[in-house]
Parts: sequence; C-alpha cells; structure tokens
Amino acid sequence: MDRPTDPALGPVRVLVEEHLALETSSWSAGAPGALARLARLPGETAQRGPNSVVTPRGGLRIVLPDDAVAIAYETPSARDPLRWHHAVAFCVPEEAARREGRRVVTEIGPDDGALRPADLSGVLFDLGLGAPAADVLVRTADPDALAVLRGAVGRDAVTGGLLGQLTGVAPDVVVVTAAGRMEITAPGGGTGLRLRPSQVRQERPPAAHVPVPDGWVPVLRLHPAHPASEPDGAPLPFDAERDAAFRRLLDEHGDPVLGVVVADVVDAVREMRGPETIDLPGDPASRAAVAVTLRRLAFTDGTSGTLAAWRGHYGPTVELADPDE
Repeated sequence: MDRPTDPALGPVRVLVEEHLALETSSWSAGAPGALARLARLPGETAQRGPNSVVTPRGGLRIVLPDDAVAIAYETPSARDPLRWHHAVAFCVPEEAARREGRRVVTEIGPDDGALRPADLSGVLFDLGLGAPAADVLVRTADPDALAVLRGAVGRDAVTGGLLGQLTGVAPDVVVVTAAGRMEITAPGGGTGLRLRPSQVRQERPPAAHVPVPDGWVPVLRLHPAHPASEPDGAPLPFDAERDAAFRRLLDEHGDPVLGVVVADVVDAVREMRGPETIDLPGDPASRAAVAVTLRRLAFTDGTSGTLAAWRGHYGPTVELADPDE
C-alpha cells in the first residue's frame, strides 16, 4: 500500500527551503512597474524559521499552495550582449493567484502579519496599483509618513503623485501574493521598491519566452547565485560551480524541450558546425534559450569563428529580455 506523500518533502518545498538558507540566493515579487527584491548581504544576520527568513533589511515568508509548480528558465539581458538572467518562477493557477486588486490608496490598519515583532505597530496601506496577482503595500509608524499616506487615501497613487513622495518618507514595503509575503525594510532615503510609474497598471501579457503554462501565473521568483554576475548586475569571474548548480535546476524544473535545444546548440558549436547546419525551433522560448546558450559558451569555451557566426545569425534579442529587467 502506498503511503501518502508529505507535501513538505515535495520538490518545490524542498527547493524553497534550500534557497531560503542560502545568502547567495535572492527573491523578487511585485507587479508591473513595482518590483521588490530581497537580497542578503554577505555575512548578514538572518533568522530562519519554517518557510521564512528575516534579516535587518527585510524578510520573506513563503506559504505556497500544494499545487504550486516551479519553473526554471533563462533570458538574455537587454542591456549587455554578453550577459543573461536566470530564475525559478513559482506559479499557481490564475484563479488562486488573484489578490485584492484595489485601485486607490487604501488604509488597511495595523500589520498583524509582520515578520518582526517590532513592526506589528506599523500601519499598512495598499498603494492601489490594481495588480491582479500581487498586493503592493507600504507600512510605517512614522507620523510624517502616516500624514502623507493618509492624505492620499482614496486617490490614485500614480496620477496623484504619491509614488514620488514616498521616496522622501521611506516606508517599508510589503508585497503579498499567493506565495506568501515579502517585506523590504527601507534603507535611508528609499522605499525598498523599484518603481516605474509609467509601467504601473500596464496590461502586460505573459512573456512568450518564459515557459509558464497557459492559465498559470508567477507569484514569486527565486534568483539563485549567478555564475557571471552579482544580484545588482555587477560582473563576476565565471563560476563553473554556480553554473552547474543552475544546470541541475533546469534539469529538474525546466522545460525539457528547451533542454534538447540547448544541447543541440552546444554540440553544434563545439563540433565547429555553423547555424545553417541545424534546424532549431523558432518559438520565443527556444530563441531565448539559444541566445543564453551562446552567451554561456563565450565564458565556458571561449570565442571562436563558429560562435561568432552563431551569434551573428541569431542577432539582437531585446524582445527576449527578462520581463522584470
């Protein structure tokens, strides 16, 4: 007789626990035009609990539904033709992803779900960005910040200018999704939130080159240690161990079809065969995988005439960049 499987031991939950324990892994969550990212500093104090990590600058509590899936993927950078991004998107069905979707600034009240006891007295405000899968909130106990936020209640945070005012009062940021909550304790002078007001509330369709199944929505992203760059994008000497670690994630959580595409490209380049010798799929996800593979090969194998021919054939890939870059 088969024994019931413990959800806590499933591959998605195990992946979460492994990377919550790693200071080299970072996480992001939010909405179009309003993205929060939690990255730990080397040696930074961190308190670990079940499904959570808390540092002096923020924290994360992950409570994924049992049917959540993890999808590992790579995208080429739009800013640097030699770089790329990688991530694991935690996805849930569209209906399960749905949040409050408020469209005006709304006072919620005391934050009784705060990750740190000291923050329980802070007052939460929903910025009213109207994102279907993420409530983007701010929290403060500062009288000046409270006055600014309460003066904006019932108004549009984008057209009313509130987003610009927040950089002066520096509230904490709290993002709530179907995956749990992320908190960013604002550094001096900032909000802890990367804001692009022109992109807020944009009806952005799912990125065709990120292999998320139809009807599913990414609600949290994991960014494991990158082999060639820091979390802030600063370049690093290529780290083969980090690269191998993400290859293993792709094997377990990536699209197997893209894995075949990548293997075919690597074999062709290493055998000095040009791009005209192989027929590859032309869908956006495959093209993104090819672009990243060619950039990786420049680090792992060095440049060659064959690699240059491949890169010239596949050309610029701005439209295949990470949607959150």
